[in-house]
Amino acid sequence: MAVPYGVINRIMGTINWSVMDPITSIDNAVPFIGWSFWVYITLYLYYPAAAWFGRSTDTRIREMFAFHQALFILTWFVFLIFIFLPTEIYIRDHIPDSIQSGVGWNGFWYGTMMHTMDTPYNAWPSLHVVQSLLIVLVLRRWKVISGYKEAGVWIAWALLCLSIMTTKQHFFWDLITGIITGLIGWYWMCKPAMDSTTNDEWLEAFPSE
Repeated sequence: MAVPYGVINRIMGTINWSVMDPITSIDNAVPFIGWSFWVYITLYLYYPAAAWFGRSTDTRIREMFAFHQALFILTWFVFLIFIFLPTEIYIRDHIPDSIQSGVGWNGFWYGTMMHTMDTPYNAWPSLHVVQSLLIVLVLRRWKVISGYKEAGVWIAWALLCLSIMTTKQHFFWDLITGIITGLIGWYWMCKPAMDSTTNDEWLEAFPSE
């Protein structure tokens, strides 16, 4: 999924065409917080978690494959929004010029790394929010997280959502539409796909030992 994301991001950045301006007073009120980059990249801890905890039983292995198939399809749906409804994330202008120019530690991460690799497009819905929400929900379904552990994971997820704004990588609109897309994807794609893994086709493909 990373390859088409990058290709689409580069193409839309080259075209430099935006169909909407979703900025709100919230976007202006939320400050840029340089160190929140570290929270932002915690997304990459979610991906292996879904695979790691999805391998413990035969039933869970089948559900793990079904979940990732649904996640893949939903991500491609979001890619289509990126292509046909591009939105420029121009609030990067809120970041100090010195950081955008690559000065200092924050400058390295933003000016040299993040902004070089990721042009200010692929805005909404935020894939950071969509994909991480789905992974938290599947871990909850598998009862990997419960009690204090679940509370801690939801707090970490909320901070991840906040970080997409404090890094000025997304608008508040991207966050809200990301949550909505994630919930729709869970109840109408991921959950039904996992529920179907008890049928004969799945049992034949991944038989229980």
